[in-house]
Amino acid sequence: MPMLPLLAGLAGLALLAWLMQREKAAQRGRRSRRLADCLPLFDTAAVTPGGDGFPRLAGIIAGRRVEIEFVPDSMTIRRLPQLWMVLTLIDPQPVRAALGVLARPSGAEFYALTPRLGQRLDAPPPFAPDVLLRASGPEVAAFLPLVAEPMARLLADPRVKEVALTPRGLRAVWQAAEGRRGQHLLLRQCDFGEERVGPADLVRLHDGLDAVAAALRPARDAAASEMDRCAARRIGNPRHGPT
Repeated sequence: MPMLPLLAGLAGLALLAWLMQREKAAQRGRRSRRLADCLPLFDTAAVTPGGDGFPRLAGIIAGRRVEIEFVPDSMTIRRLPQLWMVLTLIDPQPVRAALGVLARPSGAEFYALTPRLGQRLDAPPPFAPDVLLRASGPEVAAFLPLVAEPMARLLADPRVKEVALTPRGLRAVWQAAEGRRGQHLLLRQCDFGEERVGPADLVRLHDGLDAVAAALRPARDAAASEMDRCAARRIGNPRHGPT
C-alpha cells in the first residue's frame, strides 16, 4: 500500500511535465505566427524560427532588402516585459557616420544601437527634449538637419523606441507586445499573448524609414553625379594613351 502514494505522486509529476511541454509547444506556435499577416507585403520572404521561437524574416519590399527580428526584454524596471520588433532596411546611405535616436532611455536598452555610438549630441527641435541622441563621428552635423524631421515623426509614435541611420541602412525598434501581467507576476514568465503584427503597422514603420532615406537622396544624387563627372573626365582624358 505505501507504493500507491508514491505512484500517484509520480503520475502527477508526469502529467504536470506533459502539460508544461504542451503549453511550451503551443506558445512557440503562437510566437511563430506573429508576422503571418504581413507576409503579403513582401515580394519574396524567407521566415526562419529563432532560438526563442519568434520568427526571423528576410525579404524584399519594393526592391529593398528588409530584415525583421524580435527581442524579448525582461530587464525593464517596474514594468512588464516588452517584446521589441527590430525592422532593418538594408539600403546603403550616402553618410559616413551613424546616427541613433533613443526615446525614453533607461540605460537598460541592451538591444539598441544608440548607446553604443561614441558621441553624445544635444537633441535639436523637432526631437523631444528627453531623447538620447548619439553619433559615431562629427560627420553627422552635415546631414542631421536633413533627417531630423522624418526621424522625429517616427518617434512621435509612442511604440517606436529607436530610430537609427548608418552607412549600411536604417533601423527602427518598435514595441510589438507587452507581457501578460498575471503570468509575469505569478510565474515570472514572458507571455506576450497571440497579438500579431498588423500590416498597417509594418507599412507605417517601413514608410517612415523610407522618408528618412528620401531626405538624404539629394546628397546621394549629388554624389552619384560627381562620380559620373569623374568617370567622364577619365574617359575623355585617359592618363595613358594606346601604344
